[in-house]
Amino acid sequence: MRYNRHDYFRYEFEPRLPAKFRIQLDGEEKKLSNEGECELLDISTGGVKFFTFLDLPQQSQKIELQLEFTLHQHPFELAGVVVWKQEAEHGFQYGFDFGEEQQADALIIEELKLRKRAEIQTREKTE
Repeated sequence: MRYNRHDYFRYEFEPRLPAKFRIQLDGEEKKLSNEGECELLDISTGGVKFFTFLDLPQQSQKIELQLEFTLHQHPFELAGVVVWKQEAEHGFQYGFDFGEEQQADALIIEELKLRKRAEIQTREKTE
């Protein structure tokens, strides 16, 4: 599946959402690197854009990652590939495409709804 950020509704995080990633090593399914820290900039049901200070190596083939984050209450652990890389101020931005076998669409949407409701309630309490 080719990554096209215009194919999906995107939810932007402000402030950025903390997350962790691990690189899949040597193409082995269960062999993962140590954790790296990143921040999610936006999410859709097809993938995320994330920022990290780490310069992930560019290879002829796509970098396979396992991304871990929590949108509201449910923890996600999704596998996929980095499909683009862009240098940013103080680090790098990456486009991450969830693997086609990931069936998290409905859960991502539900968690985003719950997160937005909680944000609105918090804002109303402080006003």
